[in-house]
Amino acid sequence: MCSSPSSSLNKAPTTRQKKTGSPFPLLALMIMALAFGVVAAQAAPQEPSDPAAQAVEFERLGDFPRAEKVYREQLAASPGDPGLLLKLGLVCQRQSKFEESIPFLEEILKRAPMYPQANLYLGIAYYALNRFDEAIAAYQKEIAGNPGEQRARFNLAIAYSATGRLFEAIQQLETLLAQNPENAAYLYQLAVDYKTATRKTAERLAELYPDSAFTHALQGEAFADSERFDQAILEYQEVLKKNPNFPGVHLALGEVNWRKKDYPEAQRHLKLALEEDPNQPLANYYAGDILVTQGDFAQAAPHLEITISVYPRLPRAYFLLGKCLLNVGELRKAREVFDKALELEPRYQEVHFQLHLLHTRLGNKAESQRQLEMVQKLQQEDNRRMQEDHQKAAAQQSKPDEK
Repeated sequence: MCSSPSSSLNKAPTTRQKKTGSPFPLLALMIMALAFGVVAAQAAPQEPSDPAAQAVEFERLGDFPRAEKVYREQLAASPGDPGLLLKLGLVCQRQSKFEESIPFLEEILKRAPMYPQANLYLGIAYYALNRFDEAIAAYQKEIAGNPGEQRARFNLAIAYSATGRLFEAIQQLETLLAQNPENAAYLYQLAVDYKTATRKTAERLAELYPDSAFTHALQGEAFADSERFDQAILEYQEVLKKNPNFPGVHLALGEVNWRKKDYPEAQRHLKLALEEDPNQPLANYYAGDILVTQGDFAQAAPHLEITISVYPRLPRAYFLLGKCLLNVGELRKAREVFDKALELEPRYQEVHFQLHLLHTRLGNKAESQRQLEMVQKLQQEDNRRMQEDHQKAAAQQSKPDEK
């Protein structure tokens, strides 16, 4: 029911929708453009005498009608040549003549059903014409013949999404990310599809059970995500009325009140959440953070240790735990914990300041001074960066509109 303590409230970008579910080709067409290759107009062509070279040069310069004319002349001389048929299909698609490209690609597939890339580009044509089921079938055939063809698999995911088959789309994207985990287009589309699937599932739940505890819990999460905390609390209170034992509702109320900085109310619900599950990492994190704010460092430390055991890459949990250890006099352990926080986030100014205090207590004047200078340096760098960003924004606003 609750987000992780390090999560932000970022909103996935909205996109234009095509039929049921998922973003239209804006992104898909970008990928297709990459598949086709970027064509930039340059100087007038130095036309080669060889027709094949002529066509390639025309394509390079973006003169697709002349390239098409050459390919048609070549095909007339060599009827049924699959390479020429594929090139004609592609050059038609580059002119958005998707319907016209289909017969060339189908002619190839009559003789060679698994001819490389023919099904891929046939699928692209069908997709552009909103013939999604046929596009899906074509992409599936391309993948069957070449399982490593990432363009076909990505376009298959887009087509599944366009027909509302979101979980099948997600499955294809997860397969792609297993091979290429840092691909921005795959990550973006996966985020869009997960968001759409979540929204549709929530709408279905609300339609079937409009006044159920589950529906109120989802509405509470939606309000919390948009920082409408009072409305979120009302929804979670409805959950408690309908089912006092609803899993996670006290944790959700604890988190919302923690974010509101209503610490007494947050502590009341977090206490109940920890009675349900003493090792719940988020409940321990929020409880520990509040106790640090209140100066109860000895009580806070065990909570934060539980959090770190589950979230070992959460810098703020290390900062809070280090602060606890410093204040109860466990200086060596505090230094180790602060070092871990800096390993995860080297520019963490508050940690450098705590290390300044720690080394002062240890009598390490040089190191104490170094940590204080580091804080000052980071502050200056942040201020300079903010000034530069402000100047860039001001310069951008002062530019006249380009006609």
